[in-house]
Amino acid sequence: MDISLPWGKEYLKVSLPDSWNVNIPKRISYQNKNNLDEEGIIKYALSNPIGLSPLSSLNLAEKRILIVIDDNTRPTPTHKFFHLILDELIKAGANKNLIHLIPGLGIHTPMSESDMAKKIGEHNLKQITWSNHDAFNSKLQHYFGETSLKTPVILNKKLNECDLVVIIGMIEPHLWAGYGGGLKNIFPGLASASAIGEHHVMISKPPYAFNRVGIIPENNDFRLDLEEIKNFIPANMFLLNVILDDKQNIINAFAGDPIKSHREGVKFCIKTSGLKVDKQVDGIIVNSYPMEINFKQSMKCVANSLPALSKNGIVMGFLRAEKGLDDIPLPDKPPPYPILKSLLKLMGKANVIRFLNIVKKDLKVEEKFLAYYTLMLMREYNLFLYVPTLNSKEIRHLGFFHHCNTPQEVIDRASKKLKKNAEIIVFSEGGSTFPIIGNTLDYS
Repeated sequence: MDISLPWGKEYLKVSLPDSWNVNIPKRISYQNKNNLDEEGIIKYALSNPIGLSPLSSLNLAEKRILIVIDDNTRPTPTHKFFHLILDELIKAGANKNLIHLIPGLGIHTPMSESDMAKKIGEHNLKQITWSNHDAFNSKLQHYFGETSLKTPVILNKKLNECDLVVIIGMIEPHLWAGYGGGLKNIFPGLASASAIGEHHVMISKPPYAFNRVGIIPENNDFRLDLEEIKNFIPANMFLLNVILDDKQNIINAFAGDPIKSHREGVKFCIKTSGLKVDKQVDGIIVNSYPMEINFKQSMKCVANSLPALSKNGIVMGFLRAEKGLDDIPLPDKPPPYPILKSLLKLMGKANVIRFLNIVKKDLKVEEKFLAYYTLMLMREYNLFLYVPTLNSKEIRHLGFFHHCNTPQEVIDRASKKLKKNAEIIVFSEGGSTFPIIGNTLDYS
């Protein structure tokens, strides 16, 4: 059986053993019931917010307004509609001189002026002030309190100095939050590095749910914990989240209360990005399209698809990773793969984070938990990946997967680990879809 996987503007073709039982689920095609174009979708959402009044109906005269967007690691096409947000604020009496923009970087790389102009549109950027968030500068942070799970709420102090916070982002499958968007732009987006570390550590505690893609918010303590920050921020908050199709076009938008509107957006995301499958299987074929910018983004296809894989299953991954490692620091070279995998198996789930804390004491927050994630991946599964933009040194230093030099080699090597009549699921758009096993993720 031959299959084709989207690869930039082209396709990769690989041949699968005829003895495999292969399932290629398809996402539903969404037709906008009001026949609206992208700008019309945004206008409709802003005019019909969930749980709040429209921005344009507020009295924003002399009010300090903070707009928080996601950074350039997310494909939110904010430049297509940022002017509509400004229009709504101006209608409500806002003074442009009192509007400030900040990207929710968390601990990501700061954005340059050209990055910001590309993200929101050069004309829009010239109209307001902006700054980067700095998670490591305590002088720019404010302590708000702590959540019920004892996570310190230490956030950018501008959140304590404004009257209105407008949050702009997108909803998609997410590694730990279940789904992106919502208040995630604020926490961890505008949080201190120490607070992010305290929050992220829950993935390494029982039940060791290191991959939470597709878990609905009500069942995900990672999401519920970050949403508690709403109770601490004195300013009013207004959310606008978009949902994209595989071509990065806006197909829906949800505005209003940052939790209530996000919940509605998650329901829609499940319908349009969730792929129904009957059960977990022996192996999954995952392709990074359309999340192909770099290795970290391309790895989303593995995380997104993992719920469909049985324990000790096989991942066959095709990661375009156009910019290679990009801003990921090259880790130290690990022990040989067989030795490290055996060691991880022997030590047990509870000791993986302890092991990491001993051998990698100086890792920054995101590096630490991404390293933990890859160790758990390595412990639980076998990964065969084709990533043509990585060089031999980078492959050796990453060390958590079997690297294949050609697309077909991925299939050929994996087939030696799989039984003859293996059950296989193909996620050809793995960067933007996720599996729904039976009725486990129904959200009614």
